[in-house]
Amino acid sequence: MRKEIFYKLRLIFLSIICLFFCMGWICESDSIDDITDKPEDVCPYYDSDCDDISNAVENNDANDYLNLNPNVKNSNPSIAHGDPSYGYITNAINLVNNGEGYYHFLGADVMDTDDWGVLHMINMIESAGREWSDNGLFPPLIGVGDISRGDLTMQEFGGDWNPDHTSHQNGLDVDVRYLRKDDLNNSLDLSRPEQFEIYDYSATITMLNRFIFNGNIEVVAENRTID
Repeated sequence: MRKEIFYKLRLIFLSIICLFFCMGWICESDSIDDITDKPEDVCPYYDSDCDDISNAVENNDANDYLNLNPNVKNSNPSIAHGDPSYGYITNAINLVNNGEGYYHFLGADVMDTDDWGVLHMINMIESAGREWSDNGLFPPLIGVGDISRGDLTMQEFGGDWNPDHTSHQNGLDVDVRYLRKDDLNNSLDLSRPEQFEIYDYSATITMLNRFIFNGNIEVVAENRTID
């Protein structure tokens, strides 16, 4: 019997915000057992085969190991194990580095080593970004940081990271930057008065609501200095 899956997002606003997309309770899989056929003319422009995996994700070179095809309905391969602070991912999905309405910032990480998640997380980020773009809310773009770590060569994803990322283990939380009044796609350190003055509170709340609308967010955590 198929086990029902319930996920909740956890967002964290650090100088960043971290969205925690967490499970309501521990579950085995984030996979889709079947995909309902839809006429091609009702498929959205960003998902031409109506499989709930975007064309951008399916064409992302980092996801080649999953053999996704934008012209064929693919089942969701990603599986979250354990919980955000003690878990890992199998068949993790890599976030496209630059998408509609958002960008991925690396910090000190190497490209495609810090942005692996389950499909629900990736879809939430992409959906929030599309709405941000479609509603003309940029600049700035939504700045997306760490999700879970990944080693594509070894095909090992998630697990323990470092003391600042204890909850980033199974692809269900993500760091997001605060937004700035000067429209720059840069970080903010809200502990510094001169940077607090350019913090766009209203735009940040609007952005947060886009994530809430597109995901099941359990926690919004805040850190005013980490980037």
